[in-house]
Amino acid sequence: HAVFLAIQDLLSRFHRMIGDWTLWYPGTDHAGIATQMIIEKELAKKNLTREMIGRKKFEDLAWEWKQSRGSRISHQVRSLGSSADYTRERFTLDVNMSKAVVEAFKRLYAKGLIYRDERL
Repeated sequence: HAVFLAIQDLLSRFHRMIGDWTLWYPGTDHAGIATQMIIEKELAKKNLTREMIGRKKFEDLAWEWKQSRGSRISHQVRSLGSSADYTRERFTLDVNMSKAVVEAFKRLYAKGLIYRDERL
């Protein structure tokens, strides 16, 4: 992550220096595949699956995980001295972000740029 963040920071600072309007909009994907795997492992210890508990409960668990561990990533990025605008920081499951993600996927699907299937 550090290399990726350093590149984003470098590009943001460079474009500001040459006078471009630049916004580095920070966000985290704590509801991504890695988090899903962590939550599913915790459920498995209780002999449960995400299908058994349902989408709403699973999202609640993702939010709980974000509250307890999610800020760690943000603090690490900030400690690197990155120049992102942290007043705008967002999380994948934020209502407006979720709507934007769904809309983006719908548009990509409609254009034939992505597909839906059982596997890659």
